[in-house]
Amino acid sequence: MLCLTGCGDDTAPELTQKVLIYEKSNWDGSNKGQIAVYFEEATKLESFKWHKGNNQATIVRAWMDSSSHTVRRFEALRVDATGNENLSAVLETQPGGSMDIRLGDHRQEFQNAPSQWHSYDFDFASLGYAFRFLRQGTDPIVFHILDLDLSESPPVLRDFGNVEMTFQGEENLKGRKLLAYRIDGIGLDNRGGTIRFDKEEGYLHSFEIQKPDEPGYDSGKLVLQSVTSMNKAEWRNFKYRQLHADTVSH
Repeated sequence: MLCLTGCGDDTAPELTQKVLIYEKSNWDGSNKGQIAVYFEEATKLESFKWHKGNNQATIVRAWMDSSSHTVRRFEALRVDATGNENLSAVLETQPGGSMDIRLGDHRQEFQNAPSQWHSYDFDFASLGYAFRFLRQGTDPIVFHILDLDLSESPPVLRDFGNVEMTFQGEENLKGRKLLAYRIDGIGLDNRGGTIRFDKEEGYLHSFEIQKPDEPGYDSGKLVLQSVTSMNKAEWRNFKYRQLHADTVSH
């Protein structure tokens, strides 16, 4: 049975205050960056994206819908080494399924949003939240890709189409038991790849996808480096340290 709505196990593992630290790059390992995803609350997560040696980073905060397990509000910000945050974009789901998008002074109303969608530009962080709820054995999972279309000026939110995740089998990597899926479809321009999730806790482990998710990349690769726990104060300190690390930018 295809999972097309918010189906799945509502007794899924708890991830609150977990921090997943990833390395992002092209398939060949070039243009490496770091991403840390913090599960701040049961339905709130924050992605912190930075390059070592850089004193600025991107933060994306997402508030998830506990029924559909999709994003109900996005906030995208730039943050500098002083901790100053500059809000650049907001997406908010409205009653009836429409979305209100604000990019600076530009506003867009997006009608008839699909019931299941995730953002590839968000490095599938919301999918990493939702998978533990959507998973039903080895059944396929189908959802739409909604992202900003950067070919438009100003950019507009666009439904790029659906993708399907089909189970490929279990893998064991450095002691982690993983569930591997083929992910592909119109939403990825039929240039998909492989995506993996932790078998026990359901969080996103890694992906290799032929289509890049943002400018500066020619493909998409994400690999989990570590998992830890932090309270909110520790998370704030972690972000501060990354922007003050004495490393050389590449």
